[in-house]
Amino acid sequence: MYMVVAFERGRLRCEVGGDGTGLNAAQATDFAHEIRQEYPGQIVAILPARRSWLGGWPYSWGPDRTLTPGR
Repeated sequence: MYMVVAFERGRLRCEVGGDGTGLNAAQATDFAHEIRQEYPGQIVAILPARRSWLGGWPYSWGPDRTLTPGR
């Protein structure tokens, strides 16, 4: 299982799949591609899934395709 994180100027900006459920390889690749397109200039990494790097609930893609706080 994987998670996708995005950094901008050394700060974590968003994270997908860090809530312990993780993403499979195809999902992680898709999210990384979408984050790169939506937020150009950020460093995007696919990492092994683990507890949220944000120190709280992770963010995920909402039904309207925007990043929203996770449950």
